[in-house]
Amino acid sequence: MLSRLVVRPLRAANAAGPTLRSSRTLYYDVRRRWTPTEYNEEKESRQMWRAITDKEAVLSIVNKRFEDLENAQWPERCRISRRPALIGKKLGCARYWLRNGRHYTCTMVQLLDNIVMDMSVYGPDRNTGVYIAAGSLTPEEVAKEAAWKLERFHARSIHPRRVVGFMKTSVDCLVPPKTVLTSSHFRVNQFVDVLGMTIDRGFQGVMKRHGHKGMPASHGVTKTHRRPGAIGNKLNGIWKGSKGPGHMGFRPRIAGNLRIVRINHKHNVLYIHGKNVIGQQGDWIVIRDSMYHQPRGAVPHPTHIMQRDGELPEEEFWSEMVHPEEDTLTFKGDEGKAEKQAGR
Repeated sequence: MLSRLVVRPLRAANAAGPTLRSSRTLYYDVRRRWTPTEYNEEKESRQMWRAITDKEAVLSIVNKRFEDLENAQWPERCRISRRPALIGKKLGCARYWLRNGRHYTCTMVQLLDNIVMDMSVYGPDRNTGVYIAAGSLTPEEVAKEAAWKLERFHARSIHPRRVVGFMKTSVDCLVPPKTVLTSSHFRVNQFVDVLGMTIDRGFQGVMKRHGHKGMPASHGVTKTHRRPGAIGNKLNGIWKGSKGPGHMGFRPRIAGNLRIVRINHKHNVLYIHGKNVIGQQGDWIVIRDSMYHQPRGAVPHPTHIMQRDGELPEEEFWSEMVHPEEDTLTFKGDEGKAEKQAGR
């Protein structure tokens, strides 16, 4: 059963200007609920596609839409529509300023050569989505790869990629194979979720792994300064759930409800608010539409199509963000001083 995860970010009462959530902690009020409108849309969508479970039939319908873009009848985007997620590489962090004088940190993520490899259709009650490949290999790297790894690319006449992932979508958001997906898939001031693996810290003790205080440095303490302390007794043995040392990091995590403040369409770079984007520099991450926040404004459905949506500027900025080429400070007395100096 499909349900929507409703998340409302908490806001400070005395916050001035545009409210941006802290990049360190997620403040969520989470509840799962169904609305009558969503239930009816889900029921109609399942009834419409229940009879079309054959992959070839669905593929022919999707291909006809993209072949005849002028006369194609695109289904309207509803609340249960799920667009495909994209794969990007984390480049690092940068800083940006708002018009009210505040400055924040943002993370740069580059979408490298995302292309649809294949579609997967198993009916309305099972997984439906597309296979996305990203990161083209160089000729030297292709020569070193094993033949069995390159077969799936050669069979589809696609240049080999580094990463391949299955992205779940709704049936109305399926994209035909060999479709190139770029940063125009997203829009400025849109909220996204970032999925990835946390930084691998290796084997760590309880002080770094769980934040334990540790034992005193003196007064009778011998070789137990960074030990966990008591974890059980003779009567009950080891207490269940006791925190101990072990492997830290390299866990799948999701950073949700992050705002896109800037998009560079020339280099396919997304500037995402906050520095809590999962992973370290150079890691591959997945960017999808936020499951907690409905998109503000129109987003391309199922993706941006040049013939239908038109060309986009080289760079787009959030309206509350200061453009890097704009003057941030102006002084009224500078003009008079310059005239006096010229007269002298």
